[in-house]
Amino acid sequence: MIAICDANNFYATAETFYEVKYRGKPLVVLSNNDGCVIARSAEAKKLGIAMGEPKFKIDHLVKSHGLILRSANFPLYGNLSNRMKTIIEKYSDMVESYSVDESWIFLDGHSNIDFKMKEMRERIFNGLDLPTSIGIAPTKTLAKVANRIVKKFSNELGHVYTIDTPEKIEKALKWFPIGDVWGIGRRYEKKFLDHGVKKAIDFVNLPDQFLKKEMGIFGIRMKNELLGIKQYDISYSEPNKQIATTRTFDKATDDLDFLNERIVTFTSECTKKLRAQKSCCWHVTVYLTTNFFRKDLPQYSKSYTVTLPNPYNSSMEIAKYAKQALNKIYKPDFKYKKAGVILSTFVPEGERIVSLFDEDSFQKHKPVMDAVDKINSKYSSPKVKLAGMNLKRTWIMKQEFLSTNEILTLKA
Repeated sequence: MIAICDANNFYATAETFYEVKYRGKPLVVLSNNDGCVIARSAEAKKLGIAMGEPKFKIDHLVKSHGLILRSANFPLYGNLSNRMKTIIEKYSDMVESYSVDESWIFLDGHSNIDFKMKEMRERIFNGLDLPTSIGIAPTKTLAKVANRIVKKFSNELGHVYTIDTPEKIEKALKWFPIGDVWGIGRRYEKKFLDHGVKKAIDFVNLPDQFLKKEMGIFGIRMKNELLGIKQYDISYSEPNKQIATTRTFDKATDDLDFLNERIVTFTSECTKKLRAQKSCCWHVTVYLTTNFFRKDLPQYSKSYTVTLPNPYNSSMEIAKYAKQALNKIYKPDFKYKKAGVILSTFVPEGERIVSLFDEDSFQKHKPVMDAVDKINSKYSSPKVKLAGMNLKRTWIMKQEFLSTNEILTLKA
């Protein structure tokens, strides 16, 4: 059996961990630079606030409905997530972290599973004030179904629900909307709805040949998972397949020197992560965009991808190509509000295949970058920077509604 433990409205609930007075009140968490809504309490959802809603569209609710705004406080969320998962790991030797607020718990060979999961939920709530929903089933996909059911009918089911019989599977699939099945997504949802597939039960009754044609082997696996036949086991963490750094600027700008400095800085942040996972990349993408909420200004959005002559992870090397990409897309007639750098197409450091016709700087740059990483790891902000970076500038996220920092730091 497999369980998935999911913290309810995690970011919004975490904001009330120290601010008890905000419990039971409408509260939203805002994205980087307080741009838009990324989490909502149950009470905020009842006000009709949508995910991704720009802050300026909900400002009026602060006075009219007592809406509480909170800037994203990722150190707080990370701390509570780690503490929650420490409790979870006491109940199984095989736990897979699925997201900051979700964990798969593998329970094959365990007895009294329902009792243990209820006990675990109670420990999380008593220790961290985090309400969770737990779905249990023979497969990951069915556990997701059970989790959704227990959230919908929490008063009746007591926050833990198990799908463990053919009768329960059939009943759940008859109720469960096809668009909510784990892995379907909007594209497949529309396609299946057009074929009259409205519920999960309709999906599992489709011929294998049709599913394979529409979704490949993934469709067959999904069908088996919904029928209780395990297709996916525990997954161990893999290196990222894409690394990105993006920022929204405080003020829109057309200053090319400023944009160059930001792109070099973003590249440095990306390549640091790339080296940490012992990878190199083939492609670097740079993008610029104006503020699309300013309808009174001309709009522009463009990206450009450079293929490197050899796979690199050197900040010095990749920054050179990132600046080339910026110059390809920059137009002086626009005010830019956001920019970003994306690294992609990774290969392990030890599996680099290099061109015979291009100079390869990897071995020359590697000891330099290793030394830079070692020095910078000792400080909270980088002390050794590329020449193209502003040596005095330290980017600080706009967080006007940040909750109180109450996490204790102990020094021995």
